[in-house]
Amino acid sequence: MIVAAYLGLLPCATAIASNSRAGCAFVREIRNKFINNRRPALYFIFASILGIAALLAPIPQDGSLIVPLGIASNFIKDFVGNYLSAFVVYLCIISCGGALLYQKKGKHIQNDNTFSRIFHTSPIWSIIRWAGTIMAIMVWLEMGPEWLWHGDMGGLVLNDLLVSVMVAIGLGCIILPFLTDFGLMEFLGSYAEKWFRRLFTVPGRSAVDAIASWLGGSSVGLVVTANQMRSGFYTQREAAVIATNFSIVSITFAFVVVDTMNLMAHFYLFYATLIVSGVACAIILPRIPPLSNKADTCLAKYQALEPEITGTTHQKAWRSAMRRAEKAPKLSKVVEGIGLNILEIWLGVLPAAMFIATSGLLLAEYTPISQWLAMPLVWVLDMFSVADAAVAGQAMVIGFADMFLPALIGAELSSEATRFIIAILAVGQLIFMSETGVVILKLGFPLKVMDLVILFILRTLIILPVAVASAAFLL
Repeated sequence: MIVAAYLGLLPCATAIASNSRAGCAFVREIRNKFINNRRPALYFIFASILGIAALLAPIPQDGSLIVPLGIASNFIKDFVGNYLSAFVVYLCIISCGGALLYQKKGKHIQNDNTFSRIFHTSPIWSIIRWAGTIMAIMVWLEMGPEWLWHGDMGGLVLNDLLVSVMVAIGLGCIILPFLTDFGLMEFLGSYAEKWFRRLFTVPGRSAVDAIASWLGGSSVGLVVTANQMRSGFYTQREAAVIATNFSIVSITFAFVVVDTMNLMAHFYLFYATLIVSGVACAIILPRIPPLSNKADTCLAKYQALEPEITGTTHQKAWRSAMRRAEKAPKLSKVVEGIGLNILEIWLGVLPAAMFIATSGLLLAEYTPISQWLAMPLVWVLDMFSVADAAVAGQAMVIGFADMFLPALIGAELSSEATRFIIAILAVGQLIFMSETGVVILKLGFPLKVMDLVILFILRTLIILPVAVASAAFLL
């Protein structure tokens, strides 16, 4: 969420640039740290520069600016091409084969922490894995009924959605250690702590999660948040709040939605509306169920074991970063962690996303379920005098399956205001089962499917009035 990036980075930048006495003391402390113990300081500085550059450094390409993570993603998809779809299918097969081996080979495999972490799953998720894998094979080989593997159904999910998710997660896991293991989150979090605690009831370090999502994609932000939760930096409630409020799709993908809806002339109004409605959700939702009911306890004991850091805000930021950098893992451990994270998320998410996203598309296309579910929204839209309320309501409901579907459904509507409202909801609803929903469920966040349904409805109810009011400027 762009406002989180603003709140996290701006206080840091202004504080460091300050000519105050505290700022001078901060500079002296940095100088002394370099003199006395250079290694942690160098780890922090170079790792932070690399991590931030991957997400923030704008590079001109084809007449526009794109961040290195986006360039790498586009290069991989363009260079490897159709082989990526086959690779997704292979990963789905490995996911099922590994889960079966885990269940059949007894305790000597089940006691292996690495194998258990990747392949241990509940019976319901095993069924979903197998169903998704069978679907992926049928779509890849174009077997069975055409309505399953058609380019607008299973073909869209396998060849477009899952390929993008796979590449984004892989690159996100590679960048992850540079954001989390060398002190950057501690440094930025010290400056953003006050604002984030007051507004969103979460630690200031979550500004990095928001930046990762805003620039790298929702999956990248969720990987960062899950890593921090497992390490004990976030309580379960905080992790749930961050995952369901800050893990917005990247600004690049938001640009694609606006372009699809033929609203490029109103992009700035669109993104301003998205910021306002997103902040409203992030302020309100942590204070009401289901998020307010989550346990405020950590999965690990990191916070209890670390002594409190004292000093000015500048000193706390630097000392926190140095304490983390001093404990930075060796390169071999970093590479091992990257590989394990990639395998765990790929093998757990891809087959499940194949099944859930394809099923959602089929239900929306061939059954009246989405029309029935949209009826309450249609009444509300009629009350607001929104044109094409029936189509708009259906588009908003189907966004729970995949966030790009509302754009496809509403792209041909004649009313510019209605297309604008649909675009805001498509991006702002945030929770969609083809990606963020599955990733949230598989990464161990304390959220169930019903929690996600409730949060999706609440976000829709909060965002809709803001979108309607903003659309009035287009009339």
